[in-house]
Amino acid sequence: MDERFKTMAAAGILAYESSFTALDAYLGIKGAPLRFALASSEIQDLAKAFDEIEYPGIDYADASVGSDLYIRLADSPKTAEHAAFTQLDLLRDPGRDVFLDPKDVYSSLRSSTTALRPASAEKQTFEAAILVSRYPYAIESDALPALPRDFTPRSQRDMLVLILTGATPERGLELLRRAGFVDAYWPELASLPGTGQSKEFHPEGDAWAHTLETFRYRKAADLGLSLALLLHDTGKPRAEESEGRKFDRHAEIGRSVAERFMRRLGFAQSLIEDVSFLVRYHMMPAALPRLPANRVEGVIDDKRFPILLELYKCDELSTFRGPDGYYEACAAYKAWLKNVRNPWRNAEGKKLARMYLEPGPGRQFSRR
Repeated sequence: MDERFKTMAAAGILAYESSFTALDAYLGIKGAPLRFALASSEIQDLAKAFDEIEYPGIDYADASVGSDLYIRLADSPKTAEHAAFTQLDLLRDPGRDVFLDPKDVYSSLRSSTTALRPASAEKQTFEAAILVSRYPYAIESDALPALPRDFTPRSQRDMLVLILTGATPERGLELLRRAGFVDAYWPELASLPGTGQSKEFHPEGDAWAHTLETFRYRKAADLGLSLALLLHDTGKPRAEESEGRKFDRHAEIGRSVAERFMRRLGFAQSLIEDVSFLVRYHMMPAALPRLPANRVEGVIDDKRFPILLELYKCDELSTFRGPDGYYEACAAYKAWLKNVRNPWRNAEGKKLARMYLEPGPGRQFSRR
């Protein structure tokens, strides 16, 4: 159990896992990077229990503890504010490992659809996009949430993290596009729909359709990889055709776009740097089998290169091309690893001159 729940219990505060955290546990889904709790407490009691408490000023939390626990306050579970979707009213007592259903939502938990309840536009948007990204629910009548007038960068970042670490982020992202959210808040992504690609190489559709398709091929919902998938082609709408290349230098352009987008939403600098690397070099694995070692130094030996290969795999499989290029890049990478570990060969596998000792007194080194 999270130690912070033990801290609240020791302070006499009744606290339960709520919202997406409770639903993750109920459905047996790996917990999200952000956690949610409902506490029957006054804000001053919570402040006495935690030194590091913050008041983030967001619609879905009254307080936060650390960078990953959001707490909503209510007199009791029954009087807590309704979620925009019934399934998110489920609670879990982490101490006893039991679920609570104060608002009688049990019958909806195994349903394939869910209805959008009246709620603030921010809550509707936040919960709808995350719900369809993390769980096998469809919103009844294909309803769209209202477009919020003011959606803070922190709320945007939290929503995006929970979307991208879900099993089907493409569903949440497309919901946001259709609701007008992408156009209103994420201009870096807004130009992907309608950016045409060659049907010969991209029969899946425009740059937006291609981006969404890449998520289907992830092995794991890693946040860094997922952000790179989302942003890897954001340079295409801004690139120009040159010497037969329709999107010339789109990887370099996309790197700047990705950095600007993530910085505005408040992502950690280390994560920005990782995603920047992946976006900048996402085209390199395709050419890896043909490039000399001196052209890939500083990239192929980077610790993030295996993730770059995973990005390339998702990128390739979302087109007609299949996995052959990915397998060739993996083979080239394995050969490079083998060569750099061999003291008698260079990075390209060529033999190096060996040093031998001449026999007799005063032996001299000579090359053979």
